Amino acid sequence: MPRSFLRRVWKAVKPPPPLPARRRLNRAQRRLIRVTSIAVALGASTWAVYAFIESAPSRAASHYRDGMRLLGPGDYPAAIAQFTKAIDIFPEYADAYLGRGKARQAAGQSEAALADFEKAIAINPTSELAYTLHGMTEQSRGNTQKALADFTRSIHFRPTADAYYQRGLTYQTLDQPKRAIADYDSAVTYDPGAPYIYLARAIAERDLGDLAGARKDRETAESLEKK
Repeated sequence: MPRSFLRRVWKAVKPPPPLPARRRLNRAQRRLIRVTSIAVALGASTWAVYAFIESAPSRAASHYRDGMRLLGPGDYPAAIAQFTKAIDIFPEYADAYLGRGKARQAAGQSEAALADFEKAIAINPTSELAYTLHGMTEQSRGNTQKALADFTRSIHFRPTADAYYQRGLTYQTLDQPKRAIADYDSAVTYDPGAPYIYLARAIAERDLGDLAGARKDRETAESLEKK
C-alpha cells in the first residue's frame, strides 16, 4: 500500500497535540484581577444609585399627577396618599406639599394643611401660591390678621387676581369695605372675566351705600356667568 496513502490516513486519525500547560497567576496578577473586579462592581453600583437618585423628580411627578387627578373629584384620602408618595421620593417637591395641603384643607385637616404650606414656603420662599393657600387656611381658622399678612406677601412676590380677591374678602370680614373694593379693583385688572369678583365687590359697594355700583357689578357678574 502506498506510503502517501498511509500518511493521509494517519493525519486523519491521529490525536490532537496536547494543550500547553496552564500557567498559574502569580500573587500580583491575582490581586490586580481582584481589585479590577471590585472596581467594576462598585462603578456599576454607583451608577445604578446615581441613576435612581436622578430619576427621583420624574418618579415623584408621576405620583403628583395622580394626586391632582384625585383631588379634582374630591377623593381626598387617595390624593393625600399620592402626594405623600411624591414627597417620600423627592422631599424637596414644593408643589407636592401644596397639593397635599389643599387636599388636607378640603378634608378638614387645617392644622396639617398649614404645616404643608409652611414646608412649601420653606422650600420656595417666594411662592405666591403657597402664601395665598396659607392665608386662606388661616382665614378659615379665624386668624384674619395672619391671613392678611399672607395675602400681602403673596401680592409682594407676584400679584394675582386670587391674592387680591382673598385679601378683599378678609378686609370685608374686618368691616373695611373701602380697602376691600380697592383689592377687588386690582383683582379685576388681573382677571376681568371672573364673576365672583364682581359679586364680592357689589357687596362691598352696597355696604358703602353705592347702590348703583353694586347693581352694575351684579349685572356684570350675571352676564359673565351666562357665557
